[in-house]
Amino acid sequence: MLRFIAIISFLTISPLAQAKIGTPDLFSGQWVNDRDSAVTFRVTDGLLSGYYQTALGQPDKSQKFPLTGFAEGDQITFTVNFKGYGSMTSWTGQMTEDQDGEPYIRTLWNLTRDVPDAEEADDMWGSITSGASDFRRVKAKSP
Repeated sequence: MLRFIAIISFLTISPLAQAKIGTPDLFSGQWVNDRDSAVTFRVTDGLLSGYYQTALGQPDKSQKFPLTGFAEGDQITFTVNFKGYGSMTSWTGQMTEDQDGEPYIRTLWNLTRDVPDAEEADDMWGSITSGASDFRRVKAKSP
């Protein structure tokens, strides 16, 4: 009986809990954050690659910017160079579950924008913006 309970417990364990006991990749796929920006992750041996499509700022919303980073268990960090737009952003966070058991990634981000050399003495700290963002997996559409 005890063995039966152990097997049932293992089969009903959440995906997030499984990551902590050896599931290698929680992040690959498409995600959208609370500002409608989209990201696609690929994880290979803990190295993260993919693309970021921002819904904010000057870039065309369909433009994809390459990203690079790392994933380890349920932790993630990635950086995007918004090349041609004078800014770069890095996100660092951890996956968790909401009250419905759905996974999401809670992150903090830092954005740096280029300040012209002549203005650096007066505006260097103004070049860095920080915030928080949550990413939720894009669910596959039903046929």
